[in-house]
Amino acid sequence: MARGVHMQAIKDEIARITWERDALTNKLEGLRSALALITGGTETVSSAPKPRQRRGNLKNVVLGIVTAQAERGVTVLECVALGKERGEVLDRGSVSSLLSKLKAADVLFYDGERYRLKQYAGPRQAA
Repeated sequence: MARGVHMQAIKDEIARITWERDALTNKLEGLRSALALITGGTETVSSAPKPRQRRGNLKNVVLGIVTAQAERGVTVLECVALGKERGEVLDRGSVSSLLSKLKAADVLFYDGERYRLKQYAGPRQAA
């Protein structure tokens, strides 16, 4: 008998969540319609979340970019742009934070403008 009670409780919860999902879907469609009316259909809202870079991979990607730029070094914005060219989505703030941490860990050198690998920390060369 207890099994039947648990099954019914699960079925009731599924029904409740399904109803909530349908209600939210209707609300979302209404908001999209309102936005289309207000903007004349020129602006849309994507329901897909923005792609995120996996945190464990960010360090490898950034170090790869810095290594590829070797003596020239990179700025934060260049690092983000070079990542995009490689098909990687890099958040500017995350890249900036990581470069600062790598500098603090004595992996990189920062000359006030560009980050370079420590072995290229000598006098700046013309970019």
